[in-house]
Amino acid sequence: MLSLRGLLAGRNGPGLGLLPTLPRIDALRFDERGPKVAKKRSLIRTWKIRPGDVVFVNSGRYKKSTGEVLMIDHRRNMLKVKGINVRKVIDDEGNPKFIEKKIHYSNCALIDPAAGRPTRVGLTFTEDGDAIRISHLTGHIIPWPDLPKHLQKREEDHVEGPKDTSPEVALRKTYDYHADKEAMRLARLTMTKYNYNR
Repeated sequence: MLSLRGLLAGRNGPGLGLLPTLPRIDALRFDERGPKVAKKRSLIRTWKIRPGDVVFVNSGRYKKSTGEVLMIDHRRNMLKVKGINVRKVIDDEGNPKFIEKKIHYSNCALIDPAAGRPTRVGLTFTEDGDAIRISHLTGHIIPWPDLPKHLQKREEDHVEGPKDTSPEVALRKTYDYHADKEAMRLARLTMTKYNYNR
């Protein structure tokens, strides 16, 4: 039995002629490297961990260690924890430095600040739609960490200048479609392809 891949490549049969078989370029293959993106059905819908949380690593080489979450990767279900899964890399100047690599979301448990132990977390939603994390261990609310500085909204004092338009003027209706309907019809007639020979 012929496989679809074999047919497309023209190995086991005449081929469908849909996809030409071109030699792979090493540069293209190099761009495809990197951590795989999680499948759509495997993506975590409700993240209960954010950067700034303190988590407990419950499996892997760094089991039973704690650290602060530096970043999260929604597309791969992974996160970086400070001081966990450290690798030595050489920078452009040739100097060695240590960087944290990502670990999977399921290998971490949030630490309850009231008990100081890892706990499972449940989410409840307020009437405004805000999520609240509740510890399964103690039943206390675990507050969300502050956003990093580059993601925080800057509340600058906004003073209206002479060129600012008031909302009443900006929302005033100044165009009436029905009044210009006849003019638009005549403009469309003059721009049709049938009027070129007249």
